[in-house]
Amino acid sequence: MKIFLIYPLLSRKRAKVDENKQFWPPLGLAYIAAVMEKAGHAVKIFDRDVVLRKEGLDFNKTDEVMMSEINNFNPDFIGISATTPNMLDVNDISKMIKRETPETLIVIGGPHATALPVETLEEFSSLDIAMAGEGEETWLDLLRGTKLPDLKGIAYRKDGKVSLNDPRPHIIDLDSLPLPAHHLLDMEFYLRPSRFTSRNLSLRTTSIFTARGCPYRCNFCAGPIVFPGKVRYHSTKRVIAEIDNLVNKYNAEALYFAEDMFLASKKRATELLEEFIKQPWSKKLKWFAQARVNVIDPAMLELMKRAGCVGVEYGFESGSQRILDAMNKVSKVEENTQAALLTRKAGMRFQANIIVGYPGETKEDFAETIKFLEKIKPSNVGFNIFMPLPGTSVYKELKESGKPIPPWDEIGDPVMSSVSYAAMSKEDFEKMYLLARFKVILPTNLKNFIKDNMKNPVRLIFLLATQFWGTGVKTVNAFFRLRKLNKTDAKR
Repeated sequence: MKIFLIYPLLSRKRAKVDENKQFWPPLGLAYIAAVMEKAGHAVKIFDRDVVLRKEGLDFNKTDEVMMSEINNFNPDFIGISATTPNMLDVNDISKMIKRETPETLIVIGGPHATALPVETLEEFSSLDIAMAGEGEETWLDLLRGTKLPDLKGIAYRKDGKVSLNDPRPHIIDLDSLPLPAHHLLDMEFYLRPSRFTSRNLSLRTTSIFTARGCPYRCNFCAGPIVFPGKVRYHSTKRVIAEIDNLVNKYNAEALYFAEDMFLASKKRATELLEEFIKQPWSKKLKWFAQARVNVIDPAMLELMKRAGCVGVEYGFESGSQRILDAMNKVSKVEENTQAALLTRKAGMRFQANIIVGYPGETKEDFAETIKFLEKIKPSNVGFNIFMPLPGTSVYKELKESGKPIPPWDEIGDPVMSSVSYAAMSKEDFEKMYLLARFKVILPTNLKNFIKDNMKNPVRLIFLLATQFWGTGVKTVNAFFRLRKLNKTDAKR
C-alpha cells in the first residue's frame, strides 16, 4: 500500500515568526515510516514547514506542492501527526484533501489526538480515524486490513457517530523498531547550522530519541499521555548504531537527545556514556540532553563531559517553590540552584526552561522566578507562557472549574494568549512578561549566543542575518505593546 505522511504547520501567523520548527525533523513520522517500509509498503513524508521555507513563506504554493505530491503518489491512506497548536492547519489541509480525493482515509495521530481522540473527530469532520498513543503497531494492523471495530488504539466514525476502541498496549521492546527513516527526510535541510537545536552553538545538529517515557508526572506535561508507564530504552548497541548513521551518512556535528529524561536511569546512562567514549566520533561529536536536577552530581557531569556533552537542559520551570509544588515538579528551588552551580563548575553550558503564567501565579511568584534566573546565570533561557495542553492534569482542572481554554492555535504562542491564568490581571501579567523578556531573557540569550560563536565569525554573521528575523519581529511588536500598556497605566 501507499501512505502519505504529513507534518502540519502552526497557524499562518505563527509560522512566519516561529523559526525553530524547521530544524527539527519529524522523528515520530520517521519511526512510523520505517516500520511501514519494513513491512513492504511505499511511504512519503511531507513536512509542510520545510516546504514553506523553501517556497519563501508562500502558503498557497506550499498547499499546491502538497496536493501535487498527493495526486502524483495516489496514496491509500494519508496520515497526519499533530500537536495541539497544529490543529488549525490540520483542519485546513484535511478539508483540502477531502475536496480533491474524498475516498482517501485521513488518519490523525500525535499528542492532540491521543489526548482527545473522540473530540478530535467530532470537531474536525474531514478526519476519519484518530490514533491514540504509539502509532507503529496500530498502523501495521490497519494496513494488514484489520477491521476498524477490531483495531486497538483508535477512534473512528461509525453510523454517524464516533466510536472509541480499547487502548493499545505500548511497545515493550523498542529495539524491535527499525532505525527512523531518515532517508525519507531532507536531512541536509534540517542539519543546516542553527541556534535552535544546538542551543545557540550553531552546529549541524539533529535530534535523536534513545528512550520513551518519563518517571515523573508534572501537571502541565503531555509527555506521559503519549508514552505512559515506565521508561523504556533502546539498547546501547542500538543507540550507537543510530549515531553512527547520523555521523557517517549525514555528517552531523552535534546531537540533541530529545527524550524527557536522558538520565532517568543512572546505571543505563553510565553504560551508554562509557560506550560513547570508545567510539571514533567521541572526540568531535558534541551533544545536548535534558536532565532532572535530582540526578545531577559532579561525577555524572564529569562523565557526560568526557563523553562529549557540552550542554544540559533543565526544566527549572519556576523560581517560586509554591508554583513548583502546584506543578507537581517534585523539586526544590535549592536543588535547581545547586544543579546550575554544579553544571557551570563542570565547565558546561545549561539552558533554563521556564514557564510563567501558571494558574495561580502571583506577581511575587513571577518576581521570584526572575531573581532565580539572575542568580543562576544560565547560558540560555527558554521562556514560555503556560499552555493548557489537552490531557494534562491542569487542563482537566481548568475545564472542570469552568475556566476558558484558548483556541488551539494560540496554545504555546510565545507572544501572548488571549487567556491568562495568573493570579493578576491579564494586563499586569503581560507587562511583567514583556519587561522580563526585554531586561533579562533577550540580553542573556543574545549575549551568550555571540559569546559562544565568536570562534566561527562566518557562521555567527550568517546566523545573525538569517535566524533572528522572527525574534526581531516579535521584539518590535513587544516593544510597542509594552509602550501601550505603560501609557494605559499612566492614565489610571
